[in-house]
Amino acid sequence: MRDHDQNTFQGDFGEAWIEAVAAGCGLLRGRPTTVDLQKADVQLVYPGVELGTYYPTVNVQVKTTIELRRLESGEFSYDLDLETYDALRRTDHAVGRVLAVIGVPGEGENVRLQEEGTLLCGRGAWVSLEGMSPSSNRTSQVVHLPAVNTLDRSGLHRMLKTHGIRRSTPVPAIDVWEQP
Repeated sequence: MRDHDQNTFQGDFGEAWIEAVAAGCGLLRGRPTTVDLQKADVQLVYPGVELGTYYPTVNVQVKTTIELRRLESGEFSYDLDLETYDALRRTDHAVGRVLAVIGVPGEGENVRLQEEGTLLCGRGAWVSLEGMSPSSNRTSQVVHLPAVNTLDRSGLHRMLKTHGIRRSTPVPAIDVWEQP
């Protein structure tokens, strides 16, 4: 269902989109058993070993909009609410998080049934906001999504290889000369 005031979609449309693509790519997928306060709508898992990590996993926050803008650079831009931006830019999540934004047509069908199969109408991209600077804005932050970070087989596999693999835990810098 579309929220006309924000030109975004309410409900599970974007999540179902990502899950359908992931299923077609042989990825495991599901809904994290968390409340939306953690900003994770869909969990994607590669069923195997990738770069030394068994079953790499990513939590994806999905947004669906009719206002996904394509920039001259080829990137997409999207106005993300500040609460979500702050949650996704954190560096201390146990499971990596990314933002996926799906742009759909403002008019017409978003899903078309054709003889060859079901066609999802729209396009999208993903980005990791981990480590981004705090916003000086009060309600939203413009985020840029590289067009190469596609929501297809190669893009989802790149997402898992980049953000779903094991990484070292940050260790605070300690000055041993200042210890008691």
